[in-house]
Amino acid sequence: MTPSLMKVYTSKLCTTMHVPKFELLDGGESQFFESPERREAIHRFLVEHPETFEITEQFDDFGKEPIQRVHAQDFIEYLESAFELWIAEGGHPNGVIPSTIPHKKLQIGRVKPKTSFAKAGEYCFDLSAVITKDTFKAAWNAAQITLTATKELLRLGTEYEKNMVDGAINRSHPPGLYALVRPPGHHAQSNLCGGYCYINNAAVSTQWIIDQSEKESGQAKKVAILDIDFHHGNGTQEIFYNVRNPLYTSLHSEDEYPHFTGSELEKGEGDGLGYNINIPLPKNTTDDEYIETLEKLIRESVVPYKPDYIIVSLGVDTYKEDPIAGFLVTSDAYPRMGEAIRKIGVPTLFIQEGGYCIEKLGINVGGVLRGYLGKA
Repeated sequence: MTPSLMKVYTSKLCTTMHVPKFELLDGGESQFFESPERREAIHRFLVEHPETFEITEQFDDFGKEPIQRVHAQDFIEYLESAFELWIAEGGHPNGVIPSTIPHKKLQIGRVKPKTSFAKAGEYCFDLSAVITKDTFKAAWNAAQITLTATKELLRLGTEYEKNMVDGAINRSHPPGLYALVRPPGHHAQSNLCGGYCYINNAAVSTQWIIDQSEKESGQAKKVAILDIDFHHGNGTQEIFYNVRNPLYTSLHSEDEYPHFTGSELEKGEGDGLGYNINIPLPKNTTDDEYIETLEKLIRESVVPYKPDYIIVSLGVDTYKEDPIAGFLVTSDAYPRMGEAIRKIGVPTLFIQEGGYCIEKLGINVGGVLRGYLGKA
């Protein structure tokens, strides 16, 4: 049976909280591209298609434990207190932005940071992850919304497998859900924020599936992460670099932000060796080239892994007119991406990452989701 609706988890809090006034981009002061308008543009498209999307703004609070499974305790405590301490020590109310970052060539000894100005560099790797009064609450809410969707994904997955065993369905139309959240997460490492990201929603969701399934059945379900954002998900890679569950895969632009990660040579370490797959693509990548590469990645790496669940880090900054990214990909490609992911045949959660062309955000995100539903 073909699912007729996709349930969407979101909240107005993703719009009203975390609104930095500016960012420093390529040497100049710029508007903050990871803006509340992103969520509103996508939400508007979904509302206009009630035959396809069922939107809920209700979410549960799972507490700190799922976040602590992927992020260091001191890092979480820093995010929670950073702005308050920054202001108390004379920092500008526009937000916390590091002025010194401990480059490996700078560190002769190891001095534990004490002031908010030092901690700003200790826990952040760039100048885009501005921390304002509401940033931690916004990132916390995004993680909790994602976890609420993840809990429903596990329920649907159990039901899906039962129906498969009973012969009631086949794998042609697996269930899918979407977490429309901001700020995004895939650049957030275990103890670093950056790239507009503070808490790694995809990592939190993935680890929760692994932990919860092992708790309930004694055997952890296998998860494959498919990161289709224009930028490499350095945070997700770092968090899972030494384990074989999940499988992390990423299609992203070569020679682009975050500049120092995303090479094909980064294959994982220890138990994780071979379970980290990066495919950097040239900036002139077209629709057909992108889809062919995605389908090959799915066919040769994701399907053989035999995952029970797919987590998609859904960035649509691959779009040709994106103001801070962009291949040569057009809106026509996004339904094809959704179709390719659907053919994996397992329950899937899409989690919003990048995408900054406000005018096309709704149709591009909607294209992926509608393609997954077979409504392209």
